[in-house]
Amino acid sequence: MNPGKPEQFIDAALQLVQEDADMLLLEPAMFTADVLAHLKRNTRTPLFPFSVSGEYTALSSLDPKTGKRDVQRLIELFTMLKRAGADASVTYAALDIARQLSS
Repeated sequence: MNPGKPEQFIDAALQLVQEDADMLLLEPAMFTADVLAHLKRNTRTPLFPFSVSGEYTALSSLDPKTGKRDVQRLIELFTMLKRAGADASVTYAALDIARQLSS
């Protein structure tokens, strides 16, 4: 599919919905917000953006002194995806995000 033509992704997703998909996994999460918002308006199928490892690496930095990751940019990404219509998100950063949010 051509990344510059989101309608291709939308058409494929709607075909899966017609075939009784239980949920839709959209990846990479960062680049699917427009498709996610469209699908949220046009289907009741649960939508799960999947944040691939490259997003995890690019959007989080490792503190060499503490060994902890700063995942604030990822938190902002998932907040935006939730506003766009995500029912939940799948990410390698789940544990790091949970730790940062609970501190």
